[in-house]
Amino acid sequence: MKKILFLVSLLALFVLSCGAKASKDKNVIKIGVIGALTGNVAQYGTSTINGFKLKVKEINAAGGINGKKIEIVEADSKGDVQEAINAFKKMVSQDKIDIFVGEVTSGPSLAIAPLAQQAKIPMITATGTAFDITKGKDFVYRTTFTDPYQGVVVAKYAKSKGYKSITVLTNTGSDYSVGLSNAFKEQAQKEGIQVKEEQYTADDKDFRALLTKVKGYNSEVIFVPDYYNTIGLILTQAKELGINSQFMGGDGWDGIQTNFGKVANGAVFASQFAPDDPDQNVQKFIAAYKNEYKIDPIIFAALGYDTGTILETALKNVSDLSSKDAIKEAIKNFNGANLVTGSLKYDAERNPEKKVTFIEVKDGKLALKEKF
Repeated sequence: MKKILFLVSLLALFVLSCGAKASKDKNVIKIGVIGALTGNVAQYGTSTINGFKLKVKEINAAGGINGKKIEIVEADSKGDVQEAINAFKKMVSQDKIDIFVGEVTSGPSLAIAPLAQQAKIPMITATGTAFDITKGKDFVYRTTFTDPYQGVVVAKYAKSKGYKSITVLTNTGSDYSVGLSNAFKEQAQKEGIQVKEEQYTADDKDFRALLTKVKGYNSEVIFVPDYYNTIGLILTQAKELGINSQFMGGDGWDGIQTNFGKVANGAVFASQFAPDDPDQNVQKFIAAYKNEYKIDPIIFAALGYDTGTILETALKNVSDLSSKDAIKEAIKNFNGANLVTGSLKYDAERNPEKKVTFIEVKDGKLALKEKF
């Protein structure tokens, strides 16, 4: 009899604890966040997630969303597509997330987007730029501009500066590099600019033979749409070879200042965030980020933070937070000017329309050149 009573007591405690957990979950909005926290692009993943977490901390400190606190479920993709897919599937099936923020780079984002659409989980990638991430997926949004968008703008910017000859270096193993390169080349040719292209792979580390060939072209500009770690190697070797062309790039250059500031001096790249921008939203964010993490934020942190702001604004306009359809519609209707990376509105494919900020590397630091 004692054993039976003991088992009944245990069962009662289990039921009560489950009930308490269910009750607690009703007051929580679960947001899954995936990014590379280790590996080659860890600086991007860490910065983006830290920016988002800072905003969530502020939201929760202010009382949450309509009385509900945000709970973050976090995972490290290591920059690997399959790792990202596995983490997302677990978040949906086991963690029961309401919203997904991620991935950070284009490859994993492209892989997860159709899964989010199928599961009807509202998804925002803060920094994934490949155009097809959102295409045809009404549950999928982004905070950053797309590869085609920035590629076109950089080409127009080059034309406005009077450049007539440009060589493009494309990483054939990167969705980001290929997408940005294709858009840039097409628009540059429309602008009457002479364009040459050379290609390399994601595994390449020695670019001297390629750069020697490029040096012979004597182009005014060398456009390198890739991520900072690869760009740093290219710039270092280009300097060794005495190449003096103007280097330009896309938003993947942000982070170049960390280890390659000297060799990148004078380079110009497209972005959405400048640390010396006098805008009040920018400076307030920078102060808060430095206070929280004791480090200067890069564009990825700013986009992560802005993603939190977009969700905060959207969710506060949703009467039934259990409705995924209502959440995704509220995100679509976001139209805000209070973002660190500039005001935005969503187009028909849920991509933001926004100004492009051009950054110049000066004395190892990033400086606002102009908004275009």
